[in-house]
Amino acid sequence: MQRKLLAAAVASSFAMPAFAQVPPELKIYGRVNVTMERIETDNSRDPAVPNQSNYEFVDNSSRIGFLYNKELTPGLKAIFQIESRVNLTDGGDVFSSRDSFAGLQGGFGTIRLGRTIGPVYYATYDYISMHNHDTGTSSDALLAGTVVGNAGFMDNTLWYTSPKIGNFTIDAAFSLLGEQRQAPGMDQPRHIGLVGAYDTGPLHAAISYANTKNDADLGGGVASDATAYTIGGAYDFKFMVLGALWEMAERDVSGGGSVDSDYWRISAMFPVGQHEFHLNYGLVDADGDQGAQQYTLGYNYNITKLTKVYAFYTMVDNDNNGNFLMGGSTTTIGAATGAQYTSIAVGLRHNF
Repeated sequence: MQRKLLAAAVASSFAMPAFAQVPPELKIYGRVNVTMERIETDNSRDPAVPNQSNYEFVDNSSRIGFLYNKELTPGLKAIFQIESRVNLTDGGDVFSSRDSFAGLQGGFGTIRLGRTIGPVYYATYDYISMHNHDTGTSSDALLAGTVVGNAGFMDNTLWYTSPKIGNFTIDAAFSLLGEQRQAPGMDQPRHIGLVGAYDTGPLHAAISYANTKNDADLGGGVASDATAYTIGGAYDFKFMVLGALWEMAERDVSGGGSVDSDYWRISAMFPVGQHEFHLNYGLVDADGDQGAQQYTLGYNYNITKLTKVYAFYTMVDNDNNGNFLMGGSTTTIGAATGAQYTSIAVGLRHNF
């Protein structure tokens, strides 16, 4: 009798209730992406901080998401997205930690309300980072923080995308970065991002403006203010995809004054059958010797369109007063001004 009850219970567990079925308007998607890496931190410019070398498993921004799109009336759709970071190596992370919003889409364009990393980042920086989706230790370490509101994914965002006007689109985003003011009398933190993009055939080009204010107290109730202008894009030559950007940035600093910087990046991907060969180089030239360089060499083998194995070598090399960190790794314990970070990695990535 016990065996019959157990068998019935097991059988019923596979008979999914109607409420668990996925409606056709809802798409479940995601990415799992893990590397095994040998990571070195060289602090030779600061003898007080020891060098270190670690072997690490690095989760390269694995994620899972839910995307909903349903027509309400002719020409008007309801949309929402809930996307969450998933950490396959250490566990943890929070539901809706990535792009998550509710919105409407129609002839007027698309309106989103929620949390996002913003249109400035997606139109330029993310677009040309082809070898590992701008994730992990080889992700872009040099972009100005104001591009993403000095916060990565920004809360409390209103994001508008215009309908296509010929080959042009316009994006505008406004974010309230928090209700908490950094000092009495200081205005609420906020971010503005504006993008104009042109897409036709193999060409994508974009120009953008980002400004983040009041997210830090620089001393004596003086509010922070940072601005970046970026132009960039990519062109598919079939035998090669070439991407590039140029960013001009300025940020106020404690004690008065500001730091100006110019940032250039170029990337190239050479497809040969199921193989991809990648080159990526970035350079920041900043006041006070606060710049850095970043190099990446990569190789991807596409088992299918959704699954690939890959390897890369990446380096972030700071100038004497540079303080750019390599992303993705936990090896920042020995971080110091002027440090150099390198990683050799092999990984597996699957999209679904």
